Amino acid sequence: MVNKRHTMKSIKNKDMIHPSSRKAQQVMRVVLRKDRLDHRQKIRATNSFSQSDRVLWFRHAVPEDAVALTREQHHDLIDEYLSRHDEEYESLKALHRPGKVRPKAAREDMLVAIMSKERQEYASGFEIPDFSSPKNVKVLREWDGDLNSINRIKMLRLNDPKYLAKMASAVAASAASGMAASNARESSAMQE
Repeated sequence: MVNKRHTMKSIKNKDMIHPSSRKAQQVMRVVLRKDRLDHRQKIRATNSFSQSDRVLWFRHAVPEDAVALTREQHHDLIDEYLSRHDEEYESLKALHRPGKVRPKAAREDMLVAIMSKERQEYASGFEIPDFSSPKNVKVLREWDGDLNSINRIKMLRLNDPKYLAKMASAVAASAASGMAASNARESSAMQE
């Protein structure tokens, strides 16, 4: 038997149903599925718009004479991208007067949230257009901003090298302390 996806059109006599009936449960499933699909579509649209904005920013940030970029230049571009709101945030912060209680502006809170989210994303893997390939740079320059053709642009996921170095040193310190503890246990066991 094949599971059939019902729609509100296919359910008959939906206005005259008992609240505890199987038909009421069927209507509820249809409504919940429609809500879930609408929610996913809204999220997908939001993500694609933010991705296209990011790609457009990087497209205009790369020098016109650049054919390909190195990994360090990619990281420099990301640092520049992450600091694009700093000036506006500092100007909003300057509005606070010492000694006077003035609530934060809603825009200031929004900027703090955006900046922290992007920094966190850079630590775990920041997705940008791949400028290391001349072919991809050419495709990116020819891109007209259409969301449907954004898939032609190869993307690159980069992690913050400072964060990776910090994590590597933390892991090394943890391993060293673990080795010291296990050596201490072994020596105390041998003494007994």
